[in-house]
Amino acid sequence: MKSITILNPKVSQPVAAVTGAVRIADLKGAVIGFVDNSKQNADHFIERVGTLLREQYGIGADIKVRKHAPKDELSPGDMAALVKCAAVVQCYGD
Repeated sequence: MKSITILNPKVSQPVAAVTGAVRIADLKGAVIGFVDNSKQNADHFIERVGTLLREQYGIGADIKVRKHAPKDELSPGDMAALVKCAAVVQCYGD
């Protein structure tokens, strides 16, 4: 007789709550990072949001990093670039 393994999706241990980041008081002149997960249209989303942030809120610059595949982690170099940002936007495509 074949057996079936049933997995329980519940978290076995309680997970501590995470406090969110403090909201940026003013975007004027702020450096904003964008992470492109390499899915289709993520780059278009980044360009559109970046343009809107520049025009409406006066962000200074943006730093863009692109993953080779959505499943990939950011490289140490990418993380070093993003640490310079006041905020980072994780972008998804499709």
